[in-house]
Amino acid sequence: MTDTQTQTAPTPAAFDLELTCPLGLEHVLAQELSDLGLTQTRLGEAQVKLTTDLAGLYTACLWSRVATRVMLPLHSFTVDSAQDLYDGVASVDWAAHMTADCTIAIDCHGTNQVIRNTQFGAVRAKDAIADFFMAKEQRRPSVAKQQPDIRIALRIKRNQAVISLDVSGESLHRRGYRQQGAMAPLKENLAAGLLLRSGWSGKQTDFAQLVDPMCGSGTFLIEAALMSLNIAPGLRRPYWGFKGWRQHDHRLWQQLQDQAKNQRKQAQELGVRFQGTDRDSKAIAAARENIKRAGLVGIVEVTLSPFQDHEFNWDQSPSLIMVNPPYGERLGDEMALVALYRQLGEWAVTHNPGGHLMLLTSNEQLARQIPVRPDKNTRILNGGLECRAYQFPLSEKHIKQGDIAQIGMSSGAQMFANRLQKNAKRLKKWLTKENIQCYRLYDADMPEYAVAIDIYGDWAHVQEYQAPKSVDPEKVQQRLFDVVAALPVALDIPETQIVVKQRRRQAGKQQYERMDQTQHELTVEEHGCDFIVNLHDYLDTGLFLDHRPVRKLIQDKANGKRFLNLFCYTASASVHAGQGGARSTLSVDMSNTYTDWARRNLALNEFSERDHKVVRDDCFRWLEKGEGEFDLIFMDPPTFSNSKKMADVLDVQRDHIELINGAMALLHRDGELIFSNNYRRFVLDDEILTRYQVEDITRRTLDPDFERNTKIHQCWIIRHK
Repeated sequence: MTDTQTQTAPTPAAFDLELTCPLGLEHVLAQELSDLGLTQTRLGEAQVKLTTDLAGLYTACLWSRVATRVMLPLHSFTVDSAQDLYDGVASVDWAAHMTADCTIAIDCHGTNQVIRNTQFGAVRAKDAIADFFMAKEQRRPSVAKQQPDIRIALRIKRNQAVISLDVSGESLHRRGYRQQGAMAPLKENLAAGLLLRSGWSGKQTDFAQLVDPMCGSGTFLIEAALMSLNIAPGLRRPYWGFKGWRQHDHRLWQQLQDQAKNQRKQAQELGVRFQGTDRDSKAIAAARENIKRAGLVGIVEVTLSPFQDHEFNWDQSPSLIMVNPPYGERLGDEMALVALYRQLGEWAVTHNPGGHLMLLTSNEQLARQIPVRPDKNTRILNGGLECRAYQFPLSEKHIKQGDIAQIGMSSGAQMFANRLQKNAKRLKKWLTKENIQCYRLYDADMPEYAVAIDIYGDWAHVQEYQAPKSVDPEKVQQRLFDVVAALPVALDIPETQIVVKQRRRQAGKQQYERMDQTQHELTVEEHGCDFIVNLHDYLDTGLFLDHRPVRKLIQDKANGKRFLNLFCYTASASVHAGQGGARSTLSVDMSNTYTDWARRNLALNEFSERDHKVVRDDCFRWLEKGEGEFDLIFMDPPTFSNSKKMADVLDVQRDHIELINGAMALLHRDGELIFSNNYRRFVLDDEILTRYQVEDITRRTLDPDFERNTKIHQCWIIRHK
């Protein structure tokens, strides 16, 4: 080398990487990479492309909190046949990336008209790589499903394929602090991306503390603490996809790891607090284990408690509230969550003025219950479910104006609340006079709000009538939200005491099946009788409110009588007969659920099993036996039933002659049969009108709360001539 010559350092190799991320966080990932000094980025859908050197590749793996995987594309090609796939993979110079001694795993994603199965695609790619090394070295790499030396990704979209090295090895959301299989509905990188989206960066200039009132396994809190402590998210990961890569520089990687360890802040340097609560003991146990494994004991605090009852420390402000509440998978769950979201919003406004609330949900209607106007919302894919992350500035100008109880109410909800208050006022005098605590308040009075609302003490039971197919489902859902939003305001009933059900035609055993696996029972009183009702678990509650006058009639007629109750349901009529002084009662139904319920109702009212019996049997079959004689019989058959427990299908219009004749055969000469059903088009057959003395008492059996719905049932007293 002469004096005039200078030595030039070799130019580092440049790599064109693809970093995948949760859909909706592409800009957040690009900004994160820029903050790491990785600026040559281009945005795609759920990915950011990055051109960088080997140090930049390692930096992205070690420090990115938002990326899901770091991919190094090797070749893209057209796939119009299985041979095209084989040839495209085989054209890569695999010797530049691995040896035949390496173990490999191939992940195939996507199919097309010729590659119809991802497993087939992976096998063809594996064959191409194996044949490449057999031709070159007479050896072939082996497959290892768990932690292979080289992980390869094949992606097929229409007729295009890309073969890449997955240098991250496995999803970057696996930081190492969360045990596999633990409760983990929110992935770590999604949580971190939402934190960055909200403005949290871990610097004291952002927020004084992070609060998660429904913290689950603690992901938001842990990720925020890792940011504040400047802990690289990849430091705890034992496995990387580049460890078996021939271009891996172990010394450079070790150097970057050491630098990351030295950049960690100490706990005493923190000027921020991390607080979380959850009402689920399993969630809190998982959160505490995760906090321990992340090395954050004493830094992140979680408590087993509903957020409404916990005394958070709000001394440090402003605070960021991050929350991933339940979204509501079923309609009933969804409606019940209206109360939760509203409470959450009011709690945030009250305790964190000047701060921020970020909420992730898939349900726009629930998000509207927050009494604040969001300034941003971001479309996010959370585990395949399309959600939105709403950012609510808790400042006075963003808080919705009006009575706090009416915040979130639409004009439709306010109109509906007015109707409920009008109905309640109309019924008040009658309810007080008759001492009635269970009644129908509303029954599709306004056609667009097709629900029935029944009051059981201080609970509201809402049944939605099935809308015609011509009605827009979104409008149906919005009106149901209006109903639920109006009830607490109109009737001063807590949101937590509103139960919502869809009301559909039931057949066979569906009439008796549980809608839930929990048990929610109340005891209510009617004309001196106590009844068990269940507002949650079944389609019906255990007490038909429209039969209240019929039950009172039975009570008035029962003194000294032998009473038979066919299709007894929960035996409420038998309880009334017993209360009226019946000598004995016999209740028959084919449902195990209802006969058990009937026995409990009778026991609740202290009637002995000796004189007040319950029999599980098909009423047709029981009537054929013709056992006993009775002075008073009540029969209220269903409109239709095809239960397997029945010998035949029941159709009340077709079968009522047989049923009535069977009951009359057991009725004392001076006795009475009270026959009722709720089939709107039912017509009593002429044979019955001719053979017996029949009195239509339908109008007498409709109380003021059912005056609008005169076809709720029909009722007759039938006597021997």
